[in-house]
Amino acid sequence: MPFKCERCRSAVAEVFIPYARLRLCPDCFSRFYIARVKRTVEEYKMFGEGDVIGVALSGGKDSAALLHALKQAYPNLDFKSLHVNLGIPEYSSHCQAKVEKLTADLGVDLHIFDLRKELGISLDEFKKTQFKHKICSVCGTIKRHVFEELAQKLHINVLATGHNLNDMAAVMFKNFIYGHWEQLVRLKPVLHPQAEGMTRKVKPLIKSPENENLLYCLYNEIPFREIDCIFSLEVNARKDIKLLEVLAKDNPHLWHQMLNRFLEIMPMLESKVQKKPIKRCQNCGFPSAHEICAYCKRISIVRPMRNLVSEDTVKP
Repeated sequence: MPFKCERCRSAVAEVFIPYARLRLCPDCFSRFYIARVKRTVEEYKMFGEGDVIGVALSGGKDSAALLHALKQAYPNLDFKSLHVNLGIPEYSSHCQAKVEKLTADLGVDLHIFDLRKELGISLDEFKKTQFKHKICSVCGTIKRHVFEELAQKLHINVLATGHNLNDMAAVMFKNFIYGHWEQLVRLKPVLHPQAEGMTRKVKPLIKSPENENLLYCLYNEIPFREIDCIFSLEVNARKDIKLLEVLAKDNPHLWHQMLNRFLEIMPMLESKVQKKPIKRCQNCGFPSAHEICAYCKRISIVRPMRNLVSEDTVKP
């Protein structure tokens, strides 16, 4: 005999949340999910009524669930959505189509930065550079910069991203093992601007497990990408999370326990991490630890290659 939902006591429970020992029907699960997102936002004071909030959309389930849940939790706030088309064959157009459908359904303004149109390059061109085995890292560098650039143009002062509980705990664990204290500190739920005019970065899904983001999308018919990026498949980007997934089989509380412990020691780590002087990139003017920021360095590698190809193409 099927279990009844433990919240409404009428519908059939389709979702079991092991760490909460809770069985829920789809409607009650969605309410549970939205309430947690709202509780996380308010616990860490991520944003308020006076803020202009941008939501970074990749086309994936996490950022799609984030935007949808924020709109349900805060129907009176005005959200702006940001998307970067990386020019990856088939994948990028697929992601953009999903983002366009999602934002149209929710009535949210969408702002797209197309690498090919804006810079004349695409991410797959980095396969011909020294970053050919680190394309996911290049992708992250480009998106972080572009989202910040879009935010400045749109007068956005808070940027929300879809980092989920599992990925955050795994990255925190990895940085802890290797002693990357500066990177660990930057994984806080709220990251304040490095310099004046930059955005405050917030992670409203930091307590939301990945599988629940997927369920939320499926139950609410939220469009999200259905194909994987060719580069994430090549580098096996999720290999660092596999050990923790094995440990979590016997301990459903593991992900939350890890996150909570890291957040507990965060103030101590912050006091020990030496703050490096922040410069301004000589090229784009964004904060950088060096004279030229990582974004500009990477773009400068690909652009001469493209120009060289163009010159060869027009030769008689």
